[in-house]
Amino acid sequence: MIPNGTGEHVEILGIKTELIKVGGDLIDAIQKGMERTGLALQDGDILVVSESAAATWKRRVVKLELVEPSKLAESLASRFSKDPREMELILQESDEIVGGIPGVVLTMIDGFFYPNGGIDHSNAPPGHVVLLPLNPMELAAEIHMLISGNKRIAVLIGDSRTHPLRLGCVGVALASFGIDPVEDVRGQKDLYGRELKITRKAVADNLVSAAQIVMGEGDEGIPAAIIRGAPIPITDSGSNIPTMSPIDCMYIGALRSKSRHYIGGYDDLIEQAKQAREHAYVPYSGFKVGAALLGRSGKIYSASNVENASSGADICAERAAIAKAFSFGESDFEAIAVVADAREPVSPCGICRQNLIEFGHEIMVIMANLNGQISIATMGELLPNPFNAHCFSIK
Repeated sequence: MIPNGTGEHVEILGIKTELIKVGGDLIDAIQKGMERTGLALQDGDILVVSESAAATWKRRVVKLELVEPSKLAESLASRFSKDPREMELILQESDEIVGGIPGVVLTMIDGFFYPNGGIDHSNAPPGHVVLLPLNPMELAAEIHMLISGNKRIAVLIGDSRTHPLRLGCVGVALASFGIDPVEDVRGQKDLYGRELKITRKAVADNLVSAAQIVMGEGDEGIPAAIIRGAPIPITDSGSNIPTMSPIDCMYIGALRSKSRHYIGGYDDLIEQAKQAREHAYVPYSGFKVGAALLGRSGKIYSASNVENASSGADICAERAAIAKAFSFGESDFEAIAVVADAREPVSPCGICRQNLIEFGHEIMVIMANLNGQISIATMGELLPNPFNAHCFSIK
């Protein structure tokens, strides 16, 4: 039990059920689970239901061997190290493929980010995957109608997510019926009397996170939980979980420029690029550029730009460094530093970006000027949607 600030306590009561099979009666399973432990819903209770259990109830379970992947799915599966059949389902389920890393594809569905289109292998029969439930708000309303009886309760459909740069999952609400999912506390005062300007409480998400401490993520067999005593008003309606435009999101907004402030780690690489710059041959522009390319072997290959009276014959420092690395048998790269005497950190030109991305989207590009300004980005960030081998019909 947790104090709720009113002298009362908040309780989280797990509801253990029999295994819910595809098309099985979720409501009956929850009711029988409550009966076995002497639980009964009370006014003010908030029932949190796992999205995977709800999806299984609604037959949102797919046998992978029945999925025929498209050519696009096969191409993306190769890029993101996914099963092509699962990649096909991700394409079908998602509004947008945002990007990804090996093993995980970041997607957008109804304004939310979901890893792998919300498709889940856990708690699915062998050889199957569980999809997200359709119309979660309507589903929350249906569960409320079927289970509330004459009690004034709320229902949340809960899932789990990771936060940027944090290990571990937290709870998120896909839908709510009976509570306002977000409380706007702008205008309230803090402990020192200052007015809150931007704060909104993610009430539904916080409740799902609390419930998941009891419900778990594995073989606990607790697909639902009752939160009792929470100081949250119960309403008579459902509500979509509010979203915001990507341009208003501080994470996306901060990363929108595709480059970040350098915080260290490649100082020696930058220094070698500065030294290489001194050897530039630039009789026409006077614009000296130095580059230092770090191979996975730990070796550094530095070079400068070389101009020509016929400008098409110019060689950029970055491409000169790549050629130098290849002459020593190195073709796997971690990072490249580029230095020039410019007002702001200089970035590789278009043809250099094309050359660099040939060897990896994750190559770090450290861009610096002689005034000490340094920014950093990956090649994939500097050149999204590149022309590369995936564009060819190579089998």
